[in-house]
Amino acid sequence: MQSIRMKTALYTTLGMITFLAGVSGLQVAHAQQNRGGVPQPICKITPVKAIKIAEGKVSGRPLQANFELDEGKWVYGVIIVKGKTISEVEIDPISGKVTDEETVMPSGEANELRDELTKAIGSTVRTNTGTKESGE
Repeated sequence: MQSIRMKTALYTTLGMITFLAGVSGLQVAHAQQNRGGVPQPICKITPVKAIKIAEGKVSGRPLQANFELDEGKWVYGVIIVKGKTISEVEIDPISGKVTDEETVMPSGEANELRDELTKAIGSTVRTNTGTKESGE
């Protein structure tokens, strides 16, 4: 009985943290809307709901749920880990439908994030080797 209470408390805490991170992400995204024509983010489901939807599509342990701009559309990108396999499930934040699911590699996700951040700030980002990735 106490184990169930502890699990419930843990999931509630994780849900609250994920929700607050999502709200924070929405605020940042809304502030950036007027910069560069980014569409206004609109959500009808919470990050916790997106995780539950992703778990219904791919079995494993949810690692994170990010509210992100992907190819001009806002989506939840939920990372699920099972063994040595990492899957990303994209969820439409309005309908809650799965829009994409793929197996990903850490290096590919890191490169994608680096490219997005570089584009966002419009300058060069150093890699962990200390070399520039684009001209100065």
